[in-house]
Order: sequence, then C-alpha cells, then structure tokens
Amino acid sequence: MSSPVLQQPVRLRAVTVRRGQRTVLHRADAAFEPGSVTVVAGANGSGKSTLLETVAGVLPTTEGTVSGVAPRSVAHVAQTVASPGPPLTVRAAVAMGRWGSLPWWRPLRPADRRLVAEQLARLDLEDLADRPLAELSGGQRQRALVATGLAQRAPVLLVDEPTAGVDARSLGLVLDALAAEAGRGAVVVHAAHDPAALASADRVLTLRDGALH
Repeated sequence: MSSPVLQQPVRLRAVTVRRGQRTVLHRADAAFEPGSVTVVAGANGSGKSTLLETVAGVLPTTEGTVSGVAPRSVAHVAQTVASPGPPLTVRAAVAMGRWGSLPWWRPLRPADRRLVAEQLARLDLEDLADRPLAELSGGQRQRALVATGLAQRAPVLLVDEPTAGVDARSLGLVLDALAAEAGRGAVVVHAAHDPAALASADRVLTLRDGALH
C-alpha cells in the first residue's frame, strides 16, 4: 500500500479556462514534477481553485491541454466539503478515500483499513477518529480532509488551501504529510499563501491576472 508510484509530469499547455464570461486562466503553462511539492500562490480570486479543478478534470479547459493525468489517478481535496447524509465520523471520512479502488459492493479490505489507520496516525487524528467530522475545529477538519486525500494513494494529489486558518501544530502535520507523499513519488500540488507553506515547497508558482509566473 505504501509502494512508490510511477508518474510522469503533469503538464498544462496554453490552458485557458472561463467561468461564464470571465477568463480565470489565460494560456497557462506549467509542469508539475513527480516527487516534488509545488505550491500555487496568489491573491484570493486569482484562480488557484480553478487551476486545481482543471488539473483534476472537474472543470474543462476552454483552450489548451492537460496531460499526465489518467482517469482515477488524481486525489483532489477541495477546501470545503459538505458532509453527506447522516453525521460522518473522521474515520469514515478518511475511509472514503479508499472507495475509488474497490467495487461498490466490496467492503474495505484489511489492507485498506491499515492504510486508513496510517493516515489517521500521520495527521494525529487517532483520538478524534470516532467523532463526527462536523464537530471538529478548523485545523482538525483540514487535517481530516488531507488524510482522506492521502488515503487514496493516488499518483497525483491536489489540495486546495490545506493550511488556511490552521494552528501551528496542524500546519506542521499537514506540510510534513504532503512532503512524505511527494517522497513516495507522487505529484503534489497545493494552493497556499501561508509563508511556512511557501518556504517548505520545492517550487512556488504565482497566479496573477490569470497567468502563472
């Protein structure tokens, strides 16, 4: 479950994305390398979320291409996630990260449960595992969402603002976890503007006026 991944770079070539009449990304070019953490920085509304959603395949490109992303190869962690249906525990939320690797009718395997337990431990969520996700503090919830993404063991991990509004301890846990995932060989890209997040990245790209710099 923790074996290295074989992943080619994720490349954006002249990618333009429009939301309604607004051009959010304009001919963006980038290469996100495996085994490294890239931070996408920029002011609020600069298009960071749009960029991640485009790489994840959630948003279509208006022009240009995204390569290096195969179906089911991406773990995309949005900044906010609505809790579906009845109250969801932290353990159940992290276990959702394994659903994509199983047929709908098959329960989690012992190896899946071990992987979920590993992510709970990595993000220091073991004591919170049976609490409802909705009852967590902001930092705890961010850690749980990151753990869900990590549990997917995808070749590409995209995380939207995982360090926004978290305390120093949660910040360190999240950044360490993202670095470890890159160490496994994954492409790791996250949006951030926290100085510690920028300092810990292997590479920082800045979105300004819809273009990457």
